[in-house]
Formats: sequence, C-alpha cells, structure tokens
Amino acid sequence: MDVLSYYLETYEACRKAFLSYKKQLKSKFARFNYECLEIPKDGGELDIYCLGEKKKPAKRLVIMSSGIHGVEGFAGSAFQRRWIEEFLLDEKGTYKLPKNSDFLILHGINAHGFKNFLRVNERNVDLNRNFALKREKLHKKFKNKKYRKIQSFLNPGSEFGNFLFEYIFFVIRFLGVVIRFGAKYVLDAAVNGQYEFPKGIYYGGRKPEPVVRVLRKYFKKVLKPYDRILILDFHTGYGEKNGLSLMHNAESGSKTDKNLNKVFGDFGLLLNEGEEDFYRTSGDFTDFFGKILTKEKDLFPITVELGTFGNLNVMGAIRGSFLMISENRIRFHGSKSEIEADKVREEFKQMFYPNREDWRLAAMDHVFGIVPEAITRFSKL
Repeated sequence: MDVLSYYLETYEACRKAFLSYKKQLKSKFARFNYECLEIPKDGGELDIYCLGEKKKPAKRLVIMSSGIHGVEGFAGSAFQRRWIEEFLLDEKGTYKLPKNSDFLILHGINAHGFKNFLRVNERNVDLNRNFALKREKLHKKFKNKKYRKIQSFLNPGSEFGNFLFEYIFFVIRFLGVVIRFGAKYVLDAAVNGQYEFPKGIYYGGRKPEPVVRVLRKYFKKVLKPYDRILILDFHTGYGEKNGLSLMHNAESGSKTDKNLNKVFGDFGLLLNEGEEDFYRTSGDFTDFFGKILTKEKDLFPITVELGTFGNLNVMGAIRGSFLMISENRIRFHGSKSEIEADKVREEFKQMFYPNREDWRLAAMDHVFGIVPEAITRFSKL
C-alpha cells in the first residue's frame, strides 16, 4: 500500500478508517477489546483498541497515542493505521510481532482540536499541559512567572489586521523581546505551559480537563496487569525540517531515563534536559503514567516528535511563534478581514500537518525506521 494513502484530510475520515479494522483485529487476536470513551462537556469520543496474542494480559504493554494536540492527530492517526495494517494484521510481512507484549492504541485524544484543526480543546486548554493537575484549584508551583512578564507580547488583545503588516510588526517585537530577555527565556516562558491566562497560548487549564479525569480512571483499571509499559505519543511541529526528535522528561540517571536509553539510546535522537534544543513541559501526557501508577512498574515514556518546517533557527522560531500567537488572537479577538484570517489558519494547519509529499514520506520513514525496532527491543528486556 502507498504510504501516502494513510494520510487523510478530515477527522471523520481518520476515525472511520481507524474503526474499519475492528473485525479483522478481533478475528486475529485472542484478546481484543474496543472501547469508545465518551468525554463529557463536548469533549467528543475517544476510540481505543486493546489487543494481545493471548487471552490473558501479557506482562508488557505498548501504548500508542495520537491527537493530544488535535491537529497533530492527522499524522498520528496515519502512523497508527499503518502500524495496524502492516504490522498487526499483515500475515506476509517480515516483521515478527512480539508475542509477549499487548498493544493499547488511543486514537484522537483531543477530538475537538482534531475536527477543527486546532492544537487546543474546546476550552482553549493545551491538554499536554493539563495531565499534572489533580486538584480543582491551581497549585502555586504551576505559576509561570516568565510568561507573565511577556504575556502582553504573547497575547495581543486586539483584532488581527493585514497578514504582511502584522508579520513585520511581530518580527520587530519578537527581536526586541529576545534582545531584552534572551531566546531561551522566551522559549521557556511560552512552551513550558501557563495556568493563569485562559485566552493565552499554551494554557494548561485550572483543573483537570474531562478527558484527563476519564483517562486517569481508565488507565488505573486497564494498566493493572502490566509490569513494563512503553508509551509512544505521536506529535508534529517541533524540530528540524522533516526531522524526528525523541523527547522525554525523566531525570538524568533515573530508572525511567535508564529504561529509555536501553530502547532508544543508540538511535542518537533522545532529547532531555541536558540537550540544547530540549524544552521541559509541565502536565505532559507521558509523565502522567508515573503519577498514577505504582513505582514498581517499569515505564518507557517517549514523545515522538516529527519536525515540519524547521523552527530551531531564528526565522523558523519567529514564523512558528507568529502563527501560534496569531491563530489564538484571531479566535479570541477576531480579524478585520476573513481572507487574512484564513491565511493564518491555513499556515497554522501546515505547521502541524503539511501537505508536502516530501514531509509525509520523511515522517513515515522516520517513524517506521525506529518504532518497530524499539518495540522489539522493549519486548526482549
């Protein structure tokens, strides 16, 4: 099958294609369960496959998740469906599927963002900044003082105007902020997550979102039998053009850090706090498992990030920041011209789901050059 055919253009098409494998998976695997989790408060539906070679749960589990950042779910869905079709179902393939590992595949965690080409959910919450919250009120440690200092730059309170004029003015302001505070300061302020400005970018919410509460309950029940869990969370946008980054938040030298190096270390792609291009997030989905599961379990949580247009250099960082801020600004404050607003929306979409054939082919090559081997390694530990 042509790998480009896995990339679809609407949420509905992705979901329909994902659900089309139900009968085949059920007939092939001794253990198969499909669940559709209804997420309260307009959170949509979350489709999950859980399957294994034996009727009883294995000791190892591989989790594949997509769509936490809605619009990024298009690529994540394509990777998941290729994995199902060519690795789980293809009897003639050369890949030997580990018989000692079960699979849990979560499709479209942020259905609202997926449907509407947004990173955030229906309340402007970046779900990958929300998975740390346990209480109804915001804890002091989640205050982002850096964000607060430059929030007027990050969250303009006026209508969007002409695209070209806005971009030129943004570049001037961006360079001014970087000269004053430093590039690393601005990066940390923005992407680490903030919990005080509900209309701002990277807003993590003030309490656990419904999908977080639903998944906390679901995971505590479903993950009980497993001793070792590999988490592959698919994302797009950050990194070198057409590149791949493997990111994690584990402390250097910790049990989880050592686990990840056993599986991914020699790929030369692991990014953590010691790396120049790394940025730490609070409320990350992959960290969630360490918070809700017992310490006895061996965890291997990784964010698989596919770079799109390249935002590690100055011009890429400016363009990415401009689109993030402008898209958010238009949603909350409007635009003087719908044509200009559509330009922002289209470029924003391309930042996370490019229609370029070179990117789509490179993304597939990167993911399937690493994931099958990583799963095999995990199964042998």
